[in-house]
Amino acid sequence: MYKLSSFSEKVKLSLVNSKILFPEAEFFGFFVGRGESFEYHNEKLIKIKATSMNSLKRLYKITKIFYPEKIEYKSYNDKRLDLGSTGIVYLNKELIEKSLNDFCFSFEKDKFPPFLKKDPLIFGSFLKGLFLSCGSISVKNSYHMEFNLQKINKSFLNDIAKTFRDLVGVKANLLIKDEKAKIYIKAREDILNILELLGAKEAVSELYKLIGVRNIRGNVTRTVNLISANAEKTVKSSLKQINDILTIDKTIGLESLPDDLKQVAFYRLNNREASLSTIAEALGIKKSTLYHKFNKISKIANSLDSAGEND
Repeated sequence: MYKLSSFSEKVKLSLVNSKILFPEAEFFGFFVGRGESFEYHNEKLIKIKATSMNSLKRLYKITKIFYPEKIEYKSYNDKRLDLGSTGIVYLNKELIEKSLNDFCFSFEKDKFPPFLKKDPLIFGSFLKGLFLSCGSISVKNSYHMEFNLQKINKSFLNDIAKTFRDLVGVKANLLIKDEKAKIYIKAREDILNILELLGAKEAVSELYKLIGVRNIRGNVTRTVNLISANAEKTVKSSLKQINDILTIDKTIGLESLPDDLKQVAFYRLNNREASLSTIAEALGIKKSTLYHKFNKISKIANSLDSAGEND
């Protein structure tokens, strides 16, 4: 039977080598887990602790995607906690806030960003950073997944638990004591679903073998339902995007849009069945950036609809 640390390490190793989907969301997960704001010599900074060199490398890699300046970091050996080589990343707070302005992230950990509640894959990216910074899994006598957090607003924690439930159908429990908090998941099927969502495929296969229940795949329907619902949601999202674009075209014309939104609008009209990933790759932008451009188009279309109703 695996020890707590060894199986958690297997999961984390799988995650640090996984595909980067929404780097901004994953970065914020790292920050919520082990990050804090502070001031040093009149400069406002953010520091994020990493519990392993692999996690530090992952954090450095995703931060480089959107952070414009050189990333300062320090590595050291934590013999006291028997963690081996660990490290801390230091970032200028104002630059980070400017780089992530569109995502409405709160670096005071007081408000859970609406952006993370909109899509299971976005929330999954956030959870990936959160698990790499402060998560663990026990599969010894029972099944237990937890995230150990510090100095976080209670409403922020409640929002995370609610998003677990509403977005991915997982029951997440809260335990709050003083300035520390724990989010934990006990149901075996829920843990498997989360691992699937995180993209920890090797760990999922290992856990299936470990528990020795061949028919469990038939019981783990939520992930399948999630994928099916996500596919349906993608189709509906595509239709909504097209309708928004047509609304703008009929009222003020697509030529009135800023160049970046105009490019997205014309591409979507000419490729109506294309996924967000396909469009993002074709336009040479990140999926999260494309997501926000469609949101801007939607807001314009909604304002035009409202104006039409008032006429």
